[in-house]
Amino acid sequence: MIAEFNNTFPLKSLCCTEISDKHQFAYDDEVLKKGIFVSANEIYHVHIENTTIENYHFVQNDNCVMLSEENGQCDFVIFNSNKIHFIEIKATKDNKASHRKKIYKQLENTFKYYNEFLEKFEMKEALAVFESVNPRGYTKRKVPQSSNSEKKVLFKTKYNITLLEGNYIKFE
Repeated sequence: MIAEFNNTFPLKSLCCTEISDKHQFAYDDEVLKKGIFVSANEIYHVHIENTTIENYHFVQNDNCVMLSEENGQCDFVIFNSNKIHFIEIKATKDNKASHRKKIYKQLENTFKYYNEFLEKFEMKEALAVFESVNPRGYTKRKVPQSSNSEKKVLFKTKYNITLLEGNYIKFE
């Protein structure tokens, strides 16, 4: 699937990292303006588990594949040959309801941008990550749950993408 990514997004191969680890933890660093990989005992935004024998690809979408699109774009795109995840993170002390609209717009904008590449996948998910920093210095794993919003229905009917909230994704 990496060949298809490179054909769809020429000159963006530097935005993509191949990962073979069973567990990977990503943190969206506001200073560096990109995702970095951290250990399980550090603060992280997303826990990725891979129980397959196939490697997967982590794409730094924000400020790499997509540069300052109107209405924004999601932070990361993670995929293997079968499944793709779009991930938008809002780490804030504010109420998550105040950020939902912006997250949904950023995800939809990214779906449109990735439309040609999206068609190649059987399974498609969008993960909205609403994080507060744990006072003990790390984020606990939260199993994704279906979003209860009308956007869940819209994403499924319009894009065939399942909308989830949490901070854990799994390739199986």
